[in-house]
Amino acid sequence: MNSRCRIPHFPRRVAVVVALALTGVGLLAQPAAATPMPAGQEARIVAEARVALDAIDRFADRRDPDAYDLYLVYADRLATRVALFLELDARKLREVWTNASVARQRAVVAGLTQLGVPYEENAERPGIGLDCSGLTRFAWKSSGVALPRGSTLQYDVSSRVSVEEAQPGDLVWRPGHVALYLGIEGAIIQAPRTGRSVELHLMEDRIWSWSRIANPLV
Repeated sequence: MNSRCRIPHFPRRVAVVVALALTGVGLLAQPAAATPMPAGQEARIVAEARVALDAIDRFADRRDPDAYDLYLVYADRLATRVALFLELDARKLREVWTNASVARQRAVVAGLTQLGVPYEENAERPGIGLDCSGLTRFAWKSSGVALPRGSTLQYDVSSRVSVEEAQPGDLVWRPGHVALYLGIEGAIIQAPRTGRSVELHLMEDRIWSWSRIANPLV
């Protein structure tokens, strides 16, 4: 299945009309340019996310309590670094991550290990190249959840939830794009488009208001 981040195929004339209409309400707006993260800061987050993911994997797979204690240390650091970069409430982000299920924590931390990986159309090559659905598929695969390729298919097989119900790791979808929710309104990890890389991003209110959230665990 083609995983390219795009709207489904329509006859050309219909597609033009649909695209113009959706652009008018902001649904097809390109992801806003995210603030570039300094290379050193990005490298620290990726390194800590790898340690955290290994630790929570060992806890989930072997119920190693020492591994979970180590995970909590790194998860706290990661939440603080992510919150500072996105100018969010660090205490609130730490709280929503801690209260999330182990599966959701694994998905979010796995996503963080891919920061800086270049966008590559139709790709799911961790550490090398990812498109939007390749990133979310990789992240949830780390929790044993098999999502299909393609942003729309991922949304279709997940359960729609409200903003109030949204939790870390949920899918944030709009036509042609899918991202991983961080747990605070508008905050995501995404592989946006050609020329950009996997990044942390705080969505504009207008785009956030048109986005849809879905739970891959239901």
